[in-house]
Amino acid sequence: MQKNRIVTNIIKHKWIILILILTFVLRIYRFDFPNTYVFDEVYHGFTAKEYAKNEIKSWEWWNTPPPGVAYEWTHPPLAKEIMALSLIVFNTEDPWGWRLPGILFGVMSVYLVYLIAKKIFNKEIISLLSAFMFSLDGLLFVQSRTGMNDIYVVTFMLASLLLLLHKRFLIAAIFLGCALASKWSALYLYSIIFIIIVYQKNYSKFLYFILIPPIIYILSYIPFFLLGHSLEQFKGLQQQMWWYHSGLKATHDYASPWWSWPFNFFPVWYYVDYQGEKIANIFASGNPMLFWFGFMGVLMTAYDAIKERSTKLGLIVLAYCAFLLPWALSPRIMFLYHYSPSIPFMCMALAYQLSKFTHVKQDKIFLVILLTIIVLSFAFIYPFLTGIPLDKPQVSMFFKTNITKNPFGPL
Repeated sequence: MQKNRIVTNIIKHKWIILILILTFVLRIYRFDFPNTYVFDEVYHGFTAKEYAKNEIKSWEWWNTPPPGVAYEWTHPPLAKEIMALSLIVFNTEDPWGWRLPGILFGVMSVYLVYLIAKKIFNKEIISLLSAFMFSLDGLLFVQSRTGMNDIYVVTFMLASLLLLLHKRFLIAAIFLGCALASKWSALYLYSIIFIIIVYQKNYSKFLYFILIPPIIYILSYIPFFLLGHSLEQFKGLQQQMWWYHSGLKATHDYASPWWSWPFNFFPVWYYVDYQGEKIANIFASGNPMLFWFGFMGVLMTAYDAIKERSTKLGLIVLAYCAFLLPWALSPRIMFLYHYSPSIPFMCMALAYQLSKFTHVKQDKIFLVILLTIIVLSFAFIYPFLTGIPLDKPQVSMFFKTNITKNPFGPL
């Protein structure tokens, strides 16, 4: 009886299971390449290794790190602690050890997108389209394979939102705390939480989101205190973090303004390896066709939300904007990966628009063509997401299709 129930559930959910399997397989392939630091892994990955060694210096902003790396104290510690736990569990210092949790979180984030779309729209086709397209986004694909904190904050944020929609306020607040303990930008979720709670008329529950997240945030610093640091040093660290993010005036060849992110104008170059006549690259790049179609989907969904006075469509658009528009006021240097939390909602908006083409045969042909374009676009950039060696003419094609500085000179 139990076996029959399991088989029935597998058959019933076969499409999302296939999407999740695809998500895992695509992300796990070559995730151990390169066997060195990639981009900001010199901060996050290195610090995770030092956490695993219980190195006190890794928590202190005043220390001088070894050459070529740096202690990462400018963000809260939870994402790095999860990476450190993986290194401890697998008894390794190799990069795959700190990257593996990100892959698992990447798969979870795809499933959470499916569940959120299911809760909002209550339509399987929209849920599946949302998850499928989100699984083919290049930006979060790379972030889930790189020892940085973005995939963690996105996953925790999605979990918090899903639980809030199900009125599981206490657990939702805990996951919000986990998101904040990974990256301060999770604060933007508060605007959506406030709107949902007002709409649900559960005003008293907002207290959960005032009290619980700060407790979770402080708990993430337990190793900091166990190593002998004082409350004053904790306050000092938070001040240093604030001064860093509010006063960072550095420049970078791959920095980009917030308004350019929906168009994928400036992919971020993470890694290069010259292999004779071939070059292996890793770029944090969105799926170009998904980004362009997705942005149009957001605009169309915003129009539909106003025209139909639809709360559910308005929620999708507001969530998208809540994680994008605050960056217009940011004084610090910005990169494409700061767009990451908006992408799940972009995919949901596009999925809603595409669901309109699932009824008539001619419309279904258009839907298949558009999804094929998105898949082919992902296939085109896949070597640039995973460091697959390519001939120089193939590499030059990537730079011709993106407004990105070519680090190699003429190819």
